[in-house]
Amino acid sequence: MQEAKLSGRKKLGDQTVSLNVQVVFFQEEGIFYAYMPSLDLTGCGKTAAEARKSLIIVLDEFLRYTFNKSTFFEELKRLGWKIRSKSKPMTAPKMSEMIRTNEQLKDIINTKHFSTSELPVHVPVFA
Repeated sequence: MQEAKLSGRKKLGDQTVSLNVQVVFFQEEGIFYAYMPSLDLTGCGKTAAEARKSLIIVLDEFLRYTFNKSTFFEELKRLGWKIRSKSKPMTAPKMSEMIRTNEQLKDIINTKHFSTSELPVHVPVFA
């Protein structure tokens, strides 16, 4: 599978912080997948471009839902993110840690042909 590039911008507030999150692209039984292990989100489609668009929709819904329910930071912590100070408020888990603890990612890495890319995501900063 060719390496697919994923880029986008998500802004839900006036002040934002930029996060670069890893995306793993792979194909299985004729379906293309874009998997974001740091947020445990997946998009899929008939092409890599459709999978990318699907993932962006899933990410948008995840952000909207968790911000509306005030559970965004709880979800990040549950997924292994470090929440810190205002200067560097959020850090995603390292890929090596996710491979060790995430069975779905481990399966992708061990059994499928895959490529990776980063998705810049901009999320609001709260006081």
